[in-house]
Amino acid sequence: MKYIRIILAIFITCGIFSSCEKNKDLQFVRVAGFSLGELGMSKSIVNMTLAYYNPNNYRLQLKDADFDLFIDDTEVGHSIQDTIINIPARDTFYFPVKLEVNMGNVFKNAFSAFSNKEVTIKATGKCKVGKGGVYLPFPIKCETKQALKFF
Repeated sequence: MKYIRIILAIFITCGIFSSCEKNKDLQFVRVAGFSLGELGMSKSIVNMTLAYYNPNNYRLQLKDADFDLFIDDTEVGHSIQDTIINIPARDTFYFPVKLEVNMGNVFKNAFSAFSNKEVTIKATGKCKVGKGGVYLPFPIKCETKQALKFF
């Protein structure tokens, strides 16, 4: 009887590990929305909506996002998100972000932003992605070029 339990435990363990498929990375699609919240001389609040695509065959959840925002390689802001976002399977989802922007660094980049036709916006950081209460660390890395149209 003891051997049957051990063999059964080995089969269950093998079944669990073989059914666990590695998550495919979420793919950054675009910045879907952008609006100014509070505007100040030292810091401002910017609200953004980021679009990502989930290539996996199953739903996921995203939580505890912590990342920095760069414009032309100069850090301009930081964001910490503690809400849980449900991610549908094989579909695009939208990630709302509330970003605290250091206006001193934005003003440092103002001249180069006005002289160029576009700027590079980059976000780097980390979050947790998982399902069924099991979350694994996932790096946040997205970069896009944004055309500037002032007039």
